Amino acid sequence: MKRSLSLVLSLFIVACSDSAHEAGGGNRQSDSELLRFAEANCFFWYFKKKGYDDRDIGGISGGIVEMGSYGPEDYRKIAFFVRDHKPPIITKNEIDIDLLKCFRLREDSEFIDFLKGIE
Repeated sequence: MKRSLSLVLSLFIVACSDSAHEAGGGNRQSDSELLRFAEANCFFWYFKKKGYDDRDIGGISGGIVEMGSYGPEDYRKIAFFVRDHKPPIITKNEIDIDLLKCFRLREDSEFIDFLKGIE
């Protein structure tokens, strides 16, 4: 069960990374790269918190860093911001904010402002 959940979320992240959304109107390639990493990393922290197998999602994050055009310190900053970020999200069904924020990073103005500071 945990393995299949990991696979489904991994595939979801890859699909989302190809979407046409842009964060704040900056350079589309770099926005996409940093957003892909942030989204994958967000799921990594959620999996870690829940005790799920995080190897696949950690591999995706690592692959994005390996193929990325930013330095390791930039990715580290994003990783810890995403981990510690607690956006003021109101949920309908008391969804775990640490999961819900992973789906909302592209619309999160505080996150987008932080990301602009890295570019």
